[in-house]
Amino acid sequence: MPVIVSLGFFAMIVWIVWLGTNAKNRRAQMQADVQGKLIERFGTSKEFIEFLQSPAGQRFVTGVEVTSSLYARDRVIRGFGTGIVISLLGLGFLAIWLADNNGGFIYPGFILLGLGAGFFLSALVSLKLSKRYGLIENASPQSSDLTVSGS
Repeated sequence: MPVIVSLGFFAMIVWIVWLGTNAKNRRAQMQADVQGKLIERFGTSKEFIEFLQSPAGQRFVTGVEVTSSLYARDRVIRGFGTGIVISLLGLGFLAIWLADNNGGFIYPGFILLGLGAGFFLSALVSLKLSKRYGLIENASPQSSDLTVSGS
């Protein structure tokens, strides 16, 4: 019976990961199809260049750039969130171990704490690399953006 439950749990995790990956791939494929069909509509390269120089073409190009920036930002935020949640879960297991002196909670506590720290560290590295490659811009406020309203 425990083997069946373990296999069922593993199958459920694989299915959930597959659903998430498949949905993301379908969205990316649909976006690529739309962009490909738009490019195919141009008869010559001169028409395509004129389109890219128009305001609509600029929005088309920046839409692709914004999408990659949003994906990078989303991955970093998701990494921080996952790291915090898993670390807190690990700390909860360790708190139960300390409170009840039950040795069964120490191993999952340290494993989850280590996984959470790994996700957090991975998110920090992703943030640094994304900033270095220009996928995420520094969000430090400019002095001209700050206004003080007086009475």
